[in-house]
Amino acid sequence: MASACCFGIQSRVSLFSSPRVCKNTNTPRVAPRVCGGGNRVGAALPRSMTSPNGRRLPRASSGDSSNNACAASGAPSLTGSEKQCLRDEAVSWAAQHGLLVATDGATVGAAMASNFTHAPISLLPTPFPKDVFATAIAVSPRFAELSDLVSRDHEFLVEQLTGVLETDDFTAALWDVYLQSGGQAGRNEIELGILRSDYMLDVPSGNPLQVEVNTVSTSFMALSTRVTQMHRHLVTHSKTLATHYAAETADETGDFFEAALPSNVALEKATETLAAGHLAAGDQDAKLLMVCQPNEKNVFDQRLVAHLLWEKHGVRVTRATLAEIDAHAELSTDGNDLMYHNEKHSVVYFRAGYAPGDYPSDKEWRARLLIENSTAVKSPSVAMQLAGCKKIQQALAGPRVLERFVARFENEQHRGVDTSTVMRSTFAGLYALDGEAGGVEAVAEAIAEPQKFVLKPQREGGGNNLYGDDMVGVLKTFDPSAKPGQKGNLSQYILMQRIFPPTNKTLCLRAGEMVYLETLSELGVYGGYVRVGDQIIRNEIGGHLLRTKAATSDEGGVAAGFAVLDSPKLE
Repeated sequence: MASACCFGIQSRVSLFSSPRVCKNTNTPRVAPRVCGGGNRVGAALPRSMTSPNGRRLPRASSGDSSNNACAASGAPSLTGSEKQCLRDEAVSWAAQHGLLVATDGATVGAAMASNFTHAPISLLPTPFPKDVFATAIAVSPRFAELSDLVSRDHEFLVEQLTGVLETDDFTAALWDVYLQSGGQAGRNEIELGILRSDYMLDVPSGNPLQVEVNTVSTSFMALSTRVTQMHRHLVTHSKTLATHYAAETADETGDFFEAALPSNVALEKATETLAAGHLAAGDQDAKLLMVCQPNEKNVFDQRLVAHLLWEKHGVRVTRATLAEIDAHAELSTDGNDLMYHNEKHSVVYFRAGYAPGDYPSDKEWRARLLIENSTAVKSPSVAMQLAGCKKIQQALAGPRVLERFVARFENEQHRGVDTSTVMRSTFAGLYALDGEAGGVEAVAEAIAEPQKFVLKPQREGGGNNLYGDDMVGVLKTFDPSAKPGQKGNLSQYILMQRIFPPTNKTLCLRAGEMVYLETLSELGVYGGYVRVGDQIIRNEIGGHLLRTKAATSDEGGVAAGFAVLDSPKLE
């Protein structure tokens, strides 16, 4: 499901407190440790490794020990003055192109922050395997269609979420909105989705493994696009970097960008998808309502989307919080159109509403129900949001479950065994905690070897998962015979295999501080999806996002304050 939309400028787990830091001093050599990917599962492994399929994994440069310099993975060693020039150029470019986050906020959705700084970024692109990137790109549209099919299968949702609804109040409240708005019968015939599937390279298997599929409030389409553009600018702006990257390119044209730093169209594709949903809604004079959080920090990522919607597609955007929608929205008497301040809004785009904190009172829940009861196209519908639950992800990894849905894909070429095989190859080990035999065995293994697992609740936004002793403490209460709602039942969680990615060395810039870190990365691939009735009119790859975090941090969310925005350097 979603990444948080609110950028934490000060990290809850400081990105700059790692013992692996190297700042023009002799680089500390710390033994590899198991560390998680948080909402993005993961663990660091030694830097010099070969995967089972023979792929040579990225390894961090040791830098130039003669002058106590460091080097980011895949990049040349830079002198102190070169790094300072790189930092200054990056900050300047970010300020000129909107690669920014706010440092203050307002409770009014339409208000604009008056103080801001550059987004947390890597100063150079990070090595990432080209074939892993290609696999993640290829399966993205399939997971978008899969999510929609799941959202339309009421019986499957009931079957899989029954235990969760008894044990997780937030998911139960979403389910109540779904039922009160008419369930499947109450849904708009148009489903609009800007989804993102997240992956990490797993060294033991040599495969990209899926961390999750985000169906609601996906973020960073604009800022990820800007990061790629910034990296292209920085590489060409520095003679040292331009010479280095040009010399190592594998592309027969000699163009480093074509070979290794793929263009990123996430911002353009997101706006095209929203515009397609607006067009399908059938009223070109109606507005799009962007639901945002009060005190939003990630406002530039959102406003870049809004600006491009107007400039390229002629779609006007209104920003509002759920509380404001409750106060100022109503349904028209002649057809349940969504009227906000007496203006019709035919599309609702959620950049909030993915976590319990977005619903501090009944007002926010009333607003969500009002939206679902309206004729407006939702991105996403509450049914699609429920389809992104962790429990659904776990269920789809079960025997023959994925195949049940793939057989119903609209495109005949994607209904066969090959599609199922490729999609299933990206599944990590996922276990239900509702008494199933596989879950019982996995719990016993996780208690004995906690470094191999992560315990995940039905939550999004980072900072929610349990690791190590915290996880073991919860798992020791597990009673496989307990029914949902009874003591010892852990249906609100799933147990997931931890992914073991390789590490790199990254030159990070956050809140003005520049530092080298041992890091691991997670790739997200966006998808733009529009269905009208039974016909899919848009299902496209929508660009990509690379988030890079300190290898000593369990969590991985940029918005939660755990990571930096990055670009993949394919190799």
